[in-house]
Order: sequence, then C-alpha cells, then structure tokens
Amino acid sequence: MKYIVKYQNFNESKGISDSCDKVLYKVWNLIEDDILLKKENTISVNIDEEDFKVKELKLKYSITNSEDKNCYGITDVKNSKIEENYLINSKIELNINIDEFNDEFIYYIKSVLLHELLHIFQHYNVLNGNKFRPESFSIGSILQQLRKNVNTKYANYFLDILYYSLPHELSAQLHQYYLYKIDKREYEKIEQILTLLKKFKIKSLSTDENSDISFIKKHILNSIKFYTDNKNYLSNVDKSLWNISDNSLFLAEFKKLINKRIKWIDKKILLINNKIISKNDIKYNETIFLPSNWDDHNYFDIIDVYRFTINNLNDCPKK
Repeated sequence: MKYIVKYQNFNESKGISDSCDKVLYKVWNLIEDDILLKKENTISVNIDEEDFKVKELKLKYSITNSEDKNCYGITDVKNSKIEENYLINSKIELNINIDEFNDEFIYYIKSVLLHELLHIFQHYNVLNGNKFRPESFSIGSILQQLRKNVNTKYANYFLDILYYSLPHELSAQLHQYYLYKIDKREYEKIEQILTLLKKFKIKSLSTDENSDISFIKKHILNSIKFYTDNKNYLSNVDKSLWNISDNSLFLAEFKKLINKRIKWIDKKILLINNKIISKNDIKYNETIFLPSNWDDHNYFDIIDVYRFTINNLNDCPKK
C-alpha cells in the first residue's frame, strides 16, 4: 500500500524556519492597536523573507463582545498562485470573541494567528518548491463541507481524527510547540492531539455510518485529484487507502496510517526538545577540571578544557 501523505513538510535537516516567527511579530505590530481597541479591520500585508514571500496577504479580523472567550482562524488559499516568486491571492480571517483582554488571551490570539500564517507559509512552499504535499491542503479545504453533509456521530468523530492527523496541521502544531518551548511555556494541545490519535477506535459500522464514510472517501479522493495533473502522482492516489471500497479494510489501513503519524510526532517532539536543550543548556562534564598542580599538568588536559569551553560556554552573556 502506498500512502499518499508523506512527511516532507517537516525538514529535519534544517529544523523549523524562523521566518514565520518574524512574520508573526511583524503582523501583530500592525494589528495590535485595533485588537486591543476591539476595532474590526481588513489590512494588506507583504512578506519578503528568504523562504516565505507573499504579496498583499489579506488579513481580516472581526471582534465580538462575549463572555465566551475564543478565537478562530480561517486560511483561504484556494485562489492563490505564485507570481514572480511571490504568493498572491491569499487570505486569513480571525474571528475573536472577548469581554476583557488579558495577557494569556492575547498570547492565545497570537498563537491562532501564527497557526494560520504557517498554513500560508506551507502553501507558498507547495506552489513554489514542492516542499509540502498538496493532498494535505486539499483534504483540509473540504472538511467543513463534509461536516455539513454527514449525519452520524462516528463520521464526525472520524473527521476530527482526520483533521488532527493532516501533515500541514501537525507541522503547524509542532512549530507552535517549538515556539512555546523557546518562550518557556507549555503547549498542551500537541499532547491532546497525540492522546486523541492514540485512542482512535474502529467499530462495526451501521448502514448510516457506512454511507457517511463512503461519502467522505469519495469526496476526499475527488478533491485530491482536483489539485494535481501529475500522472505518476495520480497513479499513487488510485493505489491509496482512499480508494479502498470495503470500509472495514479502509478503517484498518487508516489506523495503520495514524500509528505511523503518532511515531512521527513523537520523533519530531524529541527532535525539538533536543534542539532546545542543545541551544540553551550547558552540558557540564565532571571529568573536565583544571590541574591542582600545574607542574604535573598534561598538555592534553588543557586541550580538553579548551574544547569544553568552546563547545559549552561560548554562549555565556558578557558582563
């Protein structure tokens, strides 16, 4: 079985791009006053980073007075394209419900904004360098439409699992986990997603559930095919789990795919944690010490001390 979703969307050799973090604060500086004054607006943003170039990104934000604090983000890239190495015709919409602002909720709004900017970043790479796989976006783009057309609880549960397992969603979640860790904050959502995926259950389907799952597969398959005209890629799509007619077999293969993604998430979390540790922590080696008697010192001991200082103490702040 050839699975259509692969994991090139998290480049392990380069780690996570810092450009999205820079773009977040550039955009936040443009909208912060409006947000704090609860003023709705639509602005146009240009992005010109080495690996992230966008012209006239439309950012719309609406704010409603409500005791139920929440913030939702929507990314629209269905009409976007690359023109002279820049992504054009992309949009982000933020819907904010708030009574009173506090630091925690402001950080939450920034987190939602970052998540949507990451999707723009990913789609830029889809079109510009094929760094990300297009099926992840095509599936994500029709999930809300699918929700409106399924009637069973299990089908909606399946769509939840599917949404949180999409590679571009996971990449964005891992990026946010990385930035939270740098800021010494806990990012609980990635653990919640892992728990959800690990508990995914296959059941014997009723007639209505079977109909809903078949409906979902059909529309996802057509959506993926709509986004590509590459014959070799379309051949892989036809051999994918989405083309399995028997829904029991399909769910079993989907479970295998989920298990692969769980292992992938664990691997990336370990990678991120190791990056944070290697960047911020001094790894003291208790076997390295200065000689108490300089007349008896060994030249190679001094070399070890020198190497230890270079490798572990070169980031110490200067007074």
